[in-house]
Amino acid sequence: MANNPEVSEAEALDRSGGLLRYAAENKQLDQTIVAPICAAWDARQNNTWTQTIAINFWLAFNSLCSLIKPVTMDSLSTNLQELPPPWWALRKRKAVSLSKRTADRYLILLIVLLFFAVIFSFVQSKVGGLTREIKLQMDNADKLTAQISVNIATLEKDNVIDLSSAGPGDIAIATLVQDQFQQLGYLEELMLQERHVASAISTFGIRVYNYHAGTYQPATSRDVLKASLVNYKDIRGKINSYLFNEGVTVEIISSSVLPIILGLMGACAYVVRLISDQIKDATFSTTSPIRHRVRLLLGGLAGIVIGFGGIVSTTGLSSSALAFIAGYSIEPVFATLDSIAAKFRH
Repeated sequence: MANNPEVSEAEALDRSGGLLRYAAENKQLDQTIVAPICAAWDARQNNTWTQTIAINFWLAFNSLCSLIKPVTMDSLSTNLQELPPPWWALRKRKAVSLSKRTADRYLILLIVLLFFAVIFSFVQSKVGGLTREIKLQMDNADKLTAQISVNIATLEKDNVIDLSSAGPGDIAIATLVQDQFQQLGYLEELMLQERHVASAISTFGIRVYNYHAGTYQPATSRDVLKASLVNYKDIRGKINSYLFNEGVTVEIISSSVLPIILGLMGACAYVVRLISDQIKDATFSTTSPIRHRVRLLLGGLAGIVIGFGGIVSTTGLSSSALAFIAGYSIEPVFATLDSIAAKFRH
């Protein structure tokens, strides 16, 4: 007695054509696989479906699926099925497959992450370099003010008030202190300029410590020298406060922002490469985007662990470089964490 194919049998019959075509294009097919499937097609069309035909079909279908592994019905249909553009698209676009749409989105995400990585790396490098230069100029200025203080004490001892009227014994000291006063003004100007540039870079121009460039006027008296020392102490205090704030900013970027971005970027680079291989091998399935999103989140998590955990390597790699490598190759990272967790269980 003839029966109609079951729902699962009918679905497998409908998709077996695509599987056979893929196998014919990429594998070596055998008649023992093709013949039962063709017979099953004829039986369904002629309404002569029987249990024997169903058994032979499923055995042949199983052999066909084993032949084309890791390609499956799901992965083939995913690459062939075209999806309409999303409702939020600003302009009309043609329908594309799920694999192509996923690849396009991860490519865009990779470019965005690369842009922010370059920006924050530049900020970290430039601001860090400028703060080191400011500290160096401040050390030089501290030594210079100590020398000026000694020379002022000598002038006070000799009761020299007006530098231009210094006696023969103090003329050399007066000339020296004039040069030191000029050099101190230069160092102050340099520190203020570097602070101005660094603040503009670190805040992207939102908050800038402006300064007014002065013109050099030679010191005419001992009181002017004393006033310059007081002015330097005021400038030094403000720059020290600025250096502390910028140090916190650079530390946040280097220990959290950059590792997270680079961890995400490493994972995104791996996902883009994986999608390319999946499209080439026709193994991209409907569950692939979920696994890719999980991989991306794990890459960001690895960046957080490396950044906040202060993990360093014996190879001298920075935490940012380690975060990118960990995001790209997440398996060894979590294998290490699993081994550490296993030690605590015993």
